[in-house]
This record gives sequence, C-alpha cells and structure tokens, in this order.
Amino acid sequence: MPYSTPANEAERLVAVRALNILDTAPEIAYDDIGELAAQICHCPVAYVSLMDDDRLWLKAKYGLPPNFNQCPREIAFCATTVCGTEMVVAPDLLMDARFNQIPFVTGEPHFKFYCGIPLVTEAGYALGTLCVMDFVPRQLTFEQGEALRRLSRQVLAQLELRRKLIEFDQALKELDHAHVDLVAEKARTEELLINILPVSVADELKKSGKVQPKYEPSATILFADFKGFTLLAERMEPAALIGLLDQYFTAFDEIVTRHGLEKIKTIGDAYMAVAGVPTANRRHPIDACLAALEITPSRRA
Repeated sequence: MPYSTPANEAERLVAVRALNILDTAPEIAYDDIGELAAQICHCPVAYVSLMDDDRLWLKAKYGLPPNFNQCPREIAFCATTVCGTEMVVAPDLLMDARFNQIPFVTGEPHFKFYCGIPLVTEAGYALGTLCVMDFVPRQLTFEQGEALRRLSRQVLAQLELRRKLIEFDQALKELDHAHVDLVAEKARTEELLINILPVSVADELKKSGKVQPKYEPSATILFADFKGFTLLAERMEPAALIGLLDQYFTAFDEIVTRHGLEKIKTIGDAYMAVAGVPTANRRHPIDACLAALEITPSRRA
C-alpha cells in the first residue's frame, strides 16, 4: 500500500536514529505511559511507537500480543500521523478512507477506532506516535484528548532524557580515555626528566615548574671522547656508527652512575659527566678518577 512521507523525512530519520532507541528492550517509563493512555481513554490497546524508514517499531505496547513489536510502514496507521503535527482521530476506521483498506481493519484483529498523536520535537521532527485503539467505533472526550497530549509530552521528555544520558555516558568514557592518556603522558614526561636530569633537579622541576640556580664551590667534570672518531665516521655506515656510540655510551652511563656521577650530555662522540653535583661530597675527585679509569679499558674493548 502506498503511504505519504513528511516533507522533512531525511532529517526526521536522522533524528530518530540519533536516539539509539530502535530495537532496544522495553523500559518501564514508556510501558507506564502506554498503559495510562489506555486507561484514560478506556481503550483496550495503546502503544508508543517510533517510525523508521520502512517500519513502525513499538517501544511500548498495551493490549497487543507479546511477539508483536513492529509492522511494515505501508500498513501502519501511524504512517499518516507522522506526516503532521496534530492529533489524528478516526472514530470509525471502516468509514475513513485513510485507513479502511489497512489489513488490520479489513482482517484480524478488525480495529474500528484509532487515535494517534505525533511525537514532534522542538525542531519539528515527528519521531513516532502515542496511540490508542479500540475494536468498536468510539469518540474521545475533550478531557481524554488533552490527557493524551500531556502524555505525549511526557514521552518526548523521556526520549530527550534518554538521549542526554547516552551523551553524558559517552562524554564520561571519553573523559576516562583522556585521563588514561594524560597519566601515560605524565609518566613518559617524568621518565624523560629523570633520564636527562638528576633526580633532585627533576623533582624540583616537577613541583615548581622551574629550578633555582645553585652555587657549588667544588665539583669535578669528566670529559671523554673517541680517538680517531672523525676518520671512523667517514668510513662507517651511519646506522652502524650510531649503534657503536649507543653501545659505548650505555656502558659509560652504567659506570658513572655506579660511581655517583651525573651524566650531563653527549655531543657526537663526546661524553660529559660531573661528580659532586647536585649532591656535594668531599670525594668527588676520586669518584671522577675511578670512573675515568674504568671507562678507559671500555674504549679499548
């Protein structure tokens, strides 16, 4: 059967699917509204529906079979209702040309009365409907119609609340991911600081964001470089040369650390460390000499 579609159908479908509600489990808030609508209107059937592109899907139902959760859009009463913004009432479906050929009227269960209110958002999209139905022709009172309108606003409020809760949950997950990334980045930064600065200096930098200059009256500086490095650099492949430097400088790091020195920097084949800084001690010349003596055979290895 042919059916009409709203002028804003493409945008309407986007709004429906943005709710992430299609094919979800029943929720008591919607079930209560459907049952209340049936009781107020003295109708045996009521439902809350969402209109997808090709089907009517029921979020809540009252008086319908347990396994009846959707139907094709072309045979849905609400395909007409979502095309407007006002209540649609058919006191006698057999006498209404809009609905009298629908299989639910001509065949089982032989509905005779329909009233549907489109669930229209502030942006003007009819997401679905709140409906009541009966198996005999009937009329609703003014009070019953107004009650249905109020209930339809409650359905919209529930849909909006649900959407905001989903967005809030997603924002929390993104915040958690950002926090994990921040913690990991902080750990990497602290590890880098410890690798390039003395621990006491790194701690001061982390706490205050800067390091106060300090005067040390006495310290010993150790310099080391490779004899013939320039010629070696001309003859070796770059990757092999870097690997060789890394091998020796790693060994130097272990030696100076063991003797209480702090590595300052490396430039090319030059290696610089200091004893007696940042923690002053009286034996810094001895420590530097012992480290230098241990480095010397490492150079000949």
